[in-house]
Amino acid sequence: MTTSSRRFLPFLAAAALGLAGCQTFPTDRISAHQAEYNSWPPNVQAEVRQGLVDVGFTERQVWMALGDPQTKTEAGPPGDVTEVWVYHRRAPRFGFGFGGASFGDHSAVAGGVSVNGLKLGQDVDGQVVFTNGRVTSLQVYTR
Repeated sequence: MTTSSRRFLPFLAAAALGLAGCQTFPTDRISAHQAEYNSWPPNVQAEVRQGLVDVGFTERQVWMALGDPQTKTEAGPPGDVTEVWVYHRRAPRFGFGFGGASFGDHSAVAGGVSVNGLKLGQDVDGQVVFTNGRVTSLQVYTR
């Protein structure tokens, strides 16, 4: 391995870790709000930890399970407000490439890594509908 390729590999590893550091997971949000999470019933805690939501969950429980939605819309009269949270998740696509060449007394080795997407998990499109702060319906579409 040449000196320049040895210098390049740590950069690739740091870049990949940096992108992974942009992720937030249910466990991260739970850790940051542990007392609130501990006050919920065990079945709700289990679902939130797995990144799942269900009818009857509060907005806070959905946020802790799924994170911030891409969009929020609100409609309805006071006392009967409906809010819709829309999620679009894309699993990261990783690509790795390595190559080598030699010519006479010279040789070179190179490698590359690419990452496309910042959310982990399967590709998901869906929405969570709240009425007066509680989930009343869910629509999830996976690919």
